Amino acid sequence: MNRREFLKDVLLGIGSVMIGCREAEAELDDKKVKALNLRITYTTEILKQPSGKKINIWMPVPPKDLDQEVSDLAVSSRMPYKQTADASQRNNMFFFPTGSLVPGDKIVVSYRIKRYAGRVNKELSNNPKMYLEPSEWEKWDDEIAKFVDKLVGNERDPVRIGRKIYDAIIDRLSYVHEVCGRGVSNITFEEKIGRCDEFHALFRSMMMYKSVPAKWEQGIIIPYPSQIKKSGKLEADCISAHSWVKFYIGGNRWMPVDLSEAKKRPDLRDFYFGNLPPNRIRMSEGRGITLNPKQESVINTFPYPHAEADGIPLIYGHHYRNMMRYDLIKMEM
Repeated sequence: MNRREFLKDVLLGIGSVMIGCREAEAELDDKKVKALNLRITYTTEILKQPSGKKINIWMPVPPKDLDQEVSDLAVSSRMPYKQTADASQRNNMFFFPTGSLVPGDKIVVSYRIKRYAGRVNKELSNNPKMYLEPSEWEKWDDEIAKFVDKLVGNERDPVRIGRKIYDAIIDRLSYVHEVCGRGVSNITFEEKIGRCDEFHALFRSMMMYKSVPAKWEQGIIIPYPSQIKKSGKLEADCISAHSWVKFYIGGNRWMPVDLSEAKKRPDLRDFYFGNLPPNRIRMSEGRGITLNPKQESVINTFPYPHAEADGIPLIYGHHYRNMMRYDLIKMEM
C-alpha cells in the first residue's frame, strides 16, 4: 500500500467513525433516558456597580424532591449570605445583603444533581386545594370559560380533561422562543402565541377553571439527552428559564405536562402528557412569589436570581449576568 492509499483508508476510517457517532446520537431515544447525573456551577457576576445604598440578591436553591437529588451544595462569595425559605416553605433561597457591589464581584453556587425523568408521582406534603388559586397572571375571562366549557363538556375525569385542554392549547398556539413572555392567560388566549410561560399559564387557568388543581414549577432547561455534550455552558436568563405544570389526578398523584416542548417536539407530544425527560433543573414553584426577606418588586417567577438596589430591580445584562456550566457525570438508561 502506498502513502496515498494509506491516507485515503485512514480518512475513510475517520469518516466512518464520525458518522457512526452522529448515528449513535441520533438513535438515542430521549424518552428512554431515566436520569442525568450532573455537576452544576452557577455564577452570578456583577457587570456594573448599581446605584443605591441597600443592595439585596436572592438566589433560588434547587430543592430535593421526587424528581431530583441535590448534594454537595457550596457557595463561594465575598458577600455574607444566609439560607432562607418563603412562607410556604416550598422555595429555598440564598439571601445576600450588601451595601456595595463592584464590577467583577461574583456569587458562585455549585452542586451535584441527579435529575430523574418526570412521571406520575405520589406527593403527600401539600393540600391539592391550595393549587386552585390563580395568580394575577392566570385569571380567566368569559372567552376562556366559554372555550373550555365547549371543549370539555360534561367530562369529570381530570386526566381526560387535561388531555383535551393539552391538545387544544398545543393546536391553538404558535411557539416563539427568543422572546421573554409574562405568561398572561387572557392575552395568550387572544394572541395565540407564546413560549413556555404562555402555554402553561393558559393550561393552568383552564384546569383551575374546571376545578382541577395544577401546580407551576420552573427552573433551567439544558440540552436534551440526545444532544447534550460532556460539558456545556449556557446563559441562565429568561431564555434558558423554563416552566412546566403538574396537575392533580386523585389519590395524591400528580401528572406532569410540558406543552411548549410538546409543541417544539411533535414526536414527543404524547410523551409530554404525563412524562418529562431529565433535561431540566427545578429551582422553585409557584408564581407571584414573596421572597424571604420580602422583596420590594413583584416577582412573576423565580427560576434565577432576583436583585434590587434600594428596592428597585437591577437590570439583567446591564448590572449583572448569570452563567450556568454543567458537566455530565453519567446518563442512566
